Amino acid sequence: MAYVRNKAYKNAIQKIRVDFGTIIGQEKDEDAYIVLKELPTMEMMQLQEAHEKGQKELLGFFKDVLPQIIVEHNLYETETQKMKNSDVAAFIYEKLDLTGKIIGEYASASFFTPPNGKDGK
Repeated sequence: MAYVRNKAYKNAIQKIRVDFGTIIGQEKDEDAYIVLKELPTMEMMQLQEAHEKGQKELLGFFKDVLPQIIVEHNLYETETQKMKNSDVAAFIYEKLDLTGKIIGEYASASFFTPPNGKDGK
């Protein structure tokens, strides 16, 4: 069977969910979450370069790409209006511990883990 993008794309791109409710005053971590997708190849390389340069560059790069990699969240502006991805990213960057949690869990996701063994197996 052939690969059909509009049927298989959601499963082809890896994602990670980060729960952070208690950091923002909710009762449980599951009360607030964000789902992030893996970066495209060029951005992944830029992320690695930013990481090598230091924390300031890494934070700056991630702040720029964060709105583009958010695929789902449960943060609302009002009771019925969801926050825009750009507003979610700005909110995350308002709290240092929240920023650290999001970046830390994203960076430790499986799509950043190199394959085991010398031959990639």
